[in-house]
Parts: sequence; structure tokens; C-alpha cells
Amino acid sequence: MTENTGRDRENSRRETEKMRAESIVLEMASAVRVIGGDGPALAQNNRAARETRLPVTVVERLRWKKIKRVPADIADAVREALERHNEESLSRAKHEAFIARRQAEIMAARLAEIDPDFHGPEIDRLRNVG
Repeated sequence: MTENTGRDRENSRRETEKMRAESIVLEMASAVRVIGGDGPALAQNNRAARETRLPVTVVERLRWKKIKRVPADIADAVREALERHNEESLSRAKHEAFIARRQAEIMAARLAEIDPDFHGPEIDRLRNVG
């Protein structure tokens, strides 16, 4: 005979908290790897520790999922460092795109100087370039 405890929920509160804690652990492990960049694990851990301003041992424990319940202050530090990392990556990509456009403009101007009949604005209209 089964006992009716009055709960008809699919997951108990304890299971939900465990799943949430596990998802935070996975989030922190992947964030530390992203912040660390490329290279060997030791270099990644050192770079991530520097960026998050956390001790290297804490970063190592996050990376290898040794901390089962990540404290909020550590999670906040890692999330802030990941946000800074993403902003820097975005600004770097924008800068690289700007430089590539400038180089393309310079190359187009040089080509127009060399052979204006082939690289002129009339030909660009025929090619649907600009």
C-alpha cells in the first residue's frame, strides 16, 4: 500500500535544488574554460584566476567540478569576469572588422589608381558591388 503524502509534484524541492546546483556547477566549469582561453589547463587556470580575481585553487576546483555547491560570491565573480571577457571579445571583433574594411578601401583605391578602366565606379555598378 502506498502512502499519500499530499505531494503531487513531479520533482521534490530537494531534487530541484540539486538540479539547480548541478547546473550552476556546469555553468562555472564552462565559464572558467572560456575565460581561460586556449592553451594547457595550467595556463587556462592561471589566466582565469587572474581575470576572476579568485585564487588558482578555487578556479581549478570550479574547472574540474569539485565544488558541489558554488557560493554566490564566487559565482558572481565568475559571471562578471565572463561578461567582461565577452565585451572585450566583441570590441576586438568590431575593431578587426573596422581594420579589414579600411584595408579593403585602401586596396580598392590603389587598384583604381593602377587601372581605372577595370576598377572604376562604372565597373562596380556592373558587378553589383557597391
